[in-house]
Amino acid sequence: MLFPKKIIDAVANTFYDKKIDILTVTDSLDAEGGSKRVIGSVSGSFYGNVRFSDLGEVKEELGLVESIDICITCRSTETITLNDLISYENKTYLVTKVIPTDSHLTITGKLWENQQ
Repeated sequence: MLFPKKIIDAVANTFYDKKIDILTVTDSLDAEGGSKRVIGSVSGSFYGNVRFSDLGEVKEELGLVESIDICITCRSTETITLNDLISYENKTYLVTKVIPTDSHLTITGKLWENQQ
């Protein structure tokens, strides 16, 4: 069943009030010749609902086995993909799952490697 646009807009206008930035990423070589990801500038942003609590419940609901540090729901029309880097409240997260539904996207993420 598809949700009517009017309801989707009402939910988005009520709950999707946190700004999340999408970061550009480039691959470069370190001093030893190994590849590393380097964060660039903000390439875009979107609004969503951000959760940091009850993530075990989210994992169980989505059938995830890996740990997560953030769960975001947003409009299903947002362009976000697996392994993107996103930023919220001065922390950077690696997108680990993007799960679409009729009414929204559920995005999970892990703190990016050099912040743990």
